[in-house]
Amino acid sequence: MTQVRRILAIFMVLALGIGAVACGSDSDSGSSGGGSANASKIEGTTWKLMNIANQGSATSLPNTVKAPTLEFKDGRVNVFAGCNSGSGTAEIGDKTIAFGPIALTKKSCGDIANQLDTYVTMGLNGDVGYKLDQGNLVLEGKQLSLVFAAN
Repeated sequence: MTQVRRILAIFMVLALGIGAVACGSDSDSGSSGGGSANASKIEGTTWKLMNIANQGSATSLPNTVKAPTLEFKDGRVNVFAGCNSGSGTAEIGDKTIAFGPIALTKKSCGDIANQLDTYVTMGLNGDVGYKLDQGNLVLEGKQLSLVFAAN
């Protein structure tokens, strides 16, 4: 039970930090066209969430939940967000991925999985900056960053 409380405390700290962050947006982030050279490096791979970063601090996922995943193909993304799954549009540009609305199931999976689901879906909203760093896909949102490893 102590481990569950510790994990919940970590997620609460992240939630409070996210609420305190005020970031501007970069309107010329480079998401034009799906012809990015990086698209071929991102598509066709299952990306598994490893870390959630906020204000320079990264938190690994608890081993009590199934890790969220992303799969990009032909301008679409399939998502498992930690509890719910679904799909939507995702146009990979040179510096950003333009996520369209993502249709997800609406189930509840327990406090930790539900909170994880919330963070992942927050990170897949609109134009999201990204980089490929040492084999990882790092989505750099306005409120948090999500670090995915090739699976």
